Amino acid sequence: MALRDFVKRRLGRPKHEPHRDTIQFPNFYQVGRTNNLTGLAYKATPRNLRYFSRTPFPRRAINAIKNPIKMLDWEICPIDGVELNSELKRQIEVTTNCFNYPNNYGDDFQSLLEQLLEDYLISAGTIETQIGGDPNFPLRMYPVDGLSIQIHPDWKGDPNSARYAQTSGYGTEFGGGEIIHLRDDELLYLRPNPNTASPFGYAPLEIAFLAITRLLATGEFAGNVAGNAKPNFGIDWQGLQPEQLNAMRAWWRNEIEGQGQTPFFATAAGADGKAGGVKVLRFYPDGDDALYLKYQEMLIKELGVAFDLSPQNFGIERDVNRSTSEVAEDRDWDAAIKPAAHDIAKAFTRHCIQGRLGFSQLRFRFKSLDREDELSTWKIFETRYKNNTITPNEIRKVMGETPMENAWADRTFADMEVAMNAARSASQVLDPDLTDGMVLPAPKPPANKSSKK
Repeated sequence: MALRDFVKRRLGRPKHEPHRDTIQFPNFYQVGRTNNLTGLAYKATPRNLRYFSRTPFPRRAINAIKNPIKMLDWEICPIDGVELNSELKRQIEVTTNCFNYPNNYGDDFQSLLEQLLEDYLISAGTIETQIGGDPNFPLRMYPVDGLSIQIHPDWKGDPNSARYAQTSGYGTEFGGGEIIHLRDDELLYLRPNPNTASPFGYAPLEIAFLAITRLLATGEFAGNVAGNAKPNFGIDWQGLQPEQLNAMRAWWRNEIEGQGQTPFFATAAGADGKAGGVKVLRFYPDGDDALYLKYQEMLIKELGVAFDLSPQNFGIERDVNRSTSEVAEDRDWDAAIKPAAHDIAKAFTRHCIQGRLGFSQLRFRFKSLDREDELSTWKIFETRYKNNTITPNEIRKVMGETPMENAWADRTFADMEVAMNAARSASQVLDPDLTDGMVLPAPKPPANKSSKK
């Protein structure tokens, strides 16, 4: 380290590619071990994450994000600032074909997108990309189980070296399974919540892992309580002798108890030799409290927070009216659905279109992703128009409508007010620009004073 710093101070940095001084993923280094980055890094508990994703509440969270995105229309279009021409039209047609028919395994774009989103929300979304010789379908995309992908943490950006590796059976590099090494350009690896501590990122399901574990444990206990009719109390027969207690237990079991066994106790009599009667001992609450429904509701809310979703998506609809429901729906769209769709679109653009196909002036875009309140939008346009910052044709352009062909469509509200006032009361308009293309009423003749006399 000291020698490198000395050389850098005296000789400067290389002319072309600068040298990185910091360590990538420093937490991989441990005391006494300096070769932690030379092996493969693998995701912990991959099978548990798959199993958890098949339970009701995690599945509802995944579907609440995945289903709206897979139903969105999409297009291949030029990047901002690039005008469409014949060559770009050809590239758009080729790219659209590749996305409509991504592989020869029966996948269409929707099934490919659904598998990518599923793994993106569980661990990481991955797609293998390969270039073929068909000019109409040069790019092939194959969905890959993201939990089977391990990463070389010591990858330095060399395009010819392996960055990823797939292992069979969710194994490790020491598990004996087959290892398939992949370069960076051969695998689209979309990691959620990227960070500098791990090459994997943290998916929403991983963040909710502990909450789901507690939820499943509580749900199993509640199911046992409800299904087995386990008694929640015990009876203490004070002063009863063991022989009498056994007889009472046999009588209770044979004549009264039909669903479960109730525990019996017999305590010694008091100092006066008299028994204290029969007492009922409550072990835990009964009814809904015994099922810990409020605790389960809290865990469901915690799960929703991990996925950036509202509790109403999980069936918790208490104190929800139309106004709060609409606000929660808009919040879910902006906080959970739009960010995931944005990540998917950027990954397709960077890796598939610009990276693999080499079409640097094209991009992938989801349509109708930016939802808006039309009433609020029109109020904004109205305010801007009355403040003379926009014209009717400019409003129509924003709304995607054709411009109006008249003299007033390109004028501000102030111009309109001046012209209207002039048409009402004045015989002559002082501003000649306002009369361009406009027919003003003929001025009234002056009154004949002599005739009145």
